[in-house]
Amino acid sequence: MHKLLAGSAVLLWACVVSGNPIIFSDPAFPGLRAEVEFTRIDSTTLQVRARNTSTGVPAGFDNSDQLLTGISWDFGEPGFNGDPEIVDGAVVIGPNSQSLNFSTGTYGPGTNVSGEYGYGNMDGTGLLTNFISADSAQATRFPGPNLDGPENIDGPQAGMVADPIPVPLGGLGAIQDEVIATLTISEPFPDLSFLGRNGARVEFGSDAAFLVPEPATILLLGAGGLALLRRRR
Repeated sequence: MHKLLAGSAVLLWACVVSGNPIIFSDPAFPGLRAEVEFTRIDSTTLQVRARNTSTGVPAGFDNSDQLLTGISWDFGEPGFNGDPEIVDGAVVIGPNSQSLNFSTGTYGPGTNVSGEYGYGNMDGTGLLTNFISADSAQATRFPGPNLDGPENIDGPQAGMVADPIPVPLGGLGAIQDEVIATLTISEPFPDLSFLGRNGARVEFGSDAAFLVPEPATILLLGAGGLALLRRRR
């Protein structure tokens, strides 16, 4: 398994208005690609749609390395006694997605897979402060049924695999290819400006790759994209 330090890989970050996702890709890691869409539902509810759109994987990546397992960001809001934190939420399979190789059966769009994911509000393991993960042992498990593998959040089970699958799963459980997380936040957050201020990071596999946006594209988002994000409120 390849270990890539946070910040050692560069992502292309793009943000456009009205429901379009942030695109993560990097020619240095051919084939890896992810789309993440952040939506402020209301002042204390954040929706995160995450999809693995990889067309391949770097040489040497195995079946678990290809899974999109974590999405992280940092609220880092100024003017609060403490930064907003994730305190609860739910995760469902996306509208055109399905489970693969789950030990308890096959599940389709809208299925509650919260028990396969967890959340956290701490630095570490290569993720930024606020995160959802199918892999991190530091995650607090969302309430919900355990549909595949161990109950603990300590492996890449239920991570997202692309369609078509770049590397055979070999029986590993996965979701093809999108999940939607609806998160309850501890205190109101005014907009999505934390994305421009602090960036975001995605994880593939179990520490296989932590990828971050280019600083120049973060500055571009902060200058132009935030005005669009604020108008979506």
